[in-house]
Amino acid sequence: MGAFIIITIILMPDYQKEVRSQGDLEYLEELAGKTQAMLDQTEEGSRKTLEALLAAQTRHQQLQAEEEVVSSELETLNAQQQARNDQPPPPPPSPVVTPEKKGSNQVTFRFLGLKTDKTRILFMVDMNKYLSGYESLVRRTVIRGLESLPAGYEFAILGFQQQDEGPKYYRWPADGSLAKMSDRKRTEATDFLQGLSKRFEGSSSLVSAFEQAFQSSADAIILISDGLPNPAFNRNLSGGPLIRNITVANSGGKEIHAVTVGDYFKYRGTVEFMESLARANGGAFLALAE
Repeated sequence: MGAFIIITIILMPDYQKEVRSQGDLEYLEELAGKTQAMLDQTEEGSRKTLEALLAAQTRHQQLQAEEEVVSSELETLNAQQQARNDQPPPPPPSPVVTPEKKGSNQVTFRFLGLKTDKTRILFMVDMNKYLSGYESLVRRTVIRGLESLPAGYEFAILGFQQQDEGPKYYRWPADGSLAKMSDRKRTEATDFLQGLSKRFEGSSSLVSAFEQAFQSSADAIILISDGLPNPAFNRNLSGGPLIRNITVANSGGKEIHAVTVGDYFKYRGTVEFMESLARANGGAFLALAE
């Protein structure tokens, strides 16, 4: 019995250490379990937070896109209202021929409100891609001009556009001469205009087109355009500098009348450009919409 007691006393410290170690291990395992649970909860929370953040960013982008659309529409409406206040479009009158006596400053030809005493007329038609939606309006405008010309007047048509390979022209008569107005010539010219349908493409080079027009024997030029020439194809000129370039090149003093067609309310500068171009070259200005 004494020996057992002595052995027990000797082994007691080791037993206590083992018990303590077992308790520490259980505690550590419990702590590890709690830690893993917290980590799992943290990862799940992070994932949900990231998903919420991505959803918020997507919604923010959608709202920005919607704001840009609304802003664009508001700018268009403001421009239209401003254009109405500044330059109300004149109602297109019926074609009228006035057989007045020819002579200096005597009106012998009226076309949609434009008037001139010149008897040799060149219709200059802008065929850029932005006017493709207004082909019918452009064609009808020129045809009304043809219907207004009395027999014996001389006229021609010059269609122009800027393509990748350079400027392109559509002429009637094909040799660039002027034709004397008659029923047959009017019909031929109308058929030519019908053939220009679906050919509106590219941009506009007014500089190059007027170089061609100034070589014509016509005394008056009627430009039908949207009034939005691309500076890249006009020697990097726009607005006033482009008007001055064309006016200086007009050494023969040909009248230039400007007819703006299309959605000119959207771009106020088109009206100002076309009106100033006509005024600088002794012509008149007119704006037409559908």
